[in-house]
Amino acid sequence: MYVCLCKGVTDSDIRRAVDHGASSFREVRAQLGVSTQCGKCARLARAVAEERLSKAVDESKFYDATVQPGMAMA
Repeated sequence: MYVCLCKGVTDSDIRRAVDHGASSFREVRAQLGVSTQCGKCARLARAVAEERLSKAVDESKFYDATVQPGMAMA
C-alpha cells in the first residue's frame, strides 16, 4: 500500500530499506524521501519502519546453531 503519495513510497519500500540496512526512521526517510514533503504520511511511515526495526532486533537474538562453542567462524 502507498504510505507517501508525494514521493510514491510504499510500506514494502520502507520494510525493504530496513532489511537493507536502515537502522532508524531517520535513515529510512533519508533513503526514500518519505515524510519530507507534506508530512501527512509521517505517522504511518514511522509506524511501519519501527515495526520492521523491532522485528529486526528480535531476529538478532537468534544465533547460528551450527557453530559449536569454541569453534572459530569461517
